[in-house]
Amino acid sequence: MGMIKAVLANLFAPSRSRLPDDRVPAPAELRGLLEHDAGLCTGCGTCAHVCAPKAITVAADGERAMVWDWFSGSCSYCGLCAIWCPSRAIRLEAAAPEAADRGAEARIVHETPLVPCSRCGRPHVPMPAAVQAEMLGGSLEGLAAEEREYCEDCRRRMSGTRIRDAFVG
Repeated sequence: MGMIKAVLANLFAPSRSRLPDDRVPAPAELRGLLEHDAGLCTGCGTCAHVCAPKAITVAADGERAMVWDWFSGSCSYCGLCAIWCPSRAIRLEAAAPEAADRGAEARIVHETPLVPCSRCGRPHVPMPAAVQAEMLGGSLEGLAAEEREYCEDCRRRMSGTRIRDAFVG
């Protein structure tokens, strides 16, 4: 008799399942929805290097573009990509990833055009002005504005030259 009571009680009771619109709010600490700002990305590959499950790849598409690719099916949502990104182009929002909503995997692919270095001509992604201004602590003027168009190697060489000249005179 106990089983029939349980069946009848559950049959006429309200649903205990939540509707899609009636979600529990995400906690602030949740590492979920990945956001990538292609305008801040320099294509340095640090995010791909620290990504243990290899959910992120950064590769040059010939001399035309740099392709940044993220696949949710491999992502562990550890947040290391966002922590180590030097230009803060990646962040993890406190929201459920799209893959959780749709029950399928999501992919983000951004292409950033490569431009020739103004010093050596090698194709690269120029450093975003906002990132360089933040690194230098002010607006871009003179040499800093010119070096924005340099590739990583030329920026490194110019920094070394300035340091050497400061010591040597």
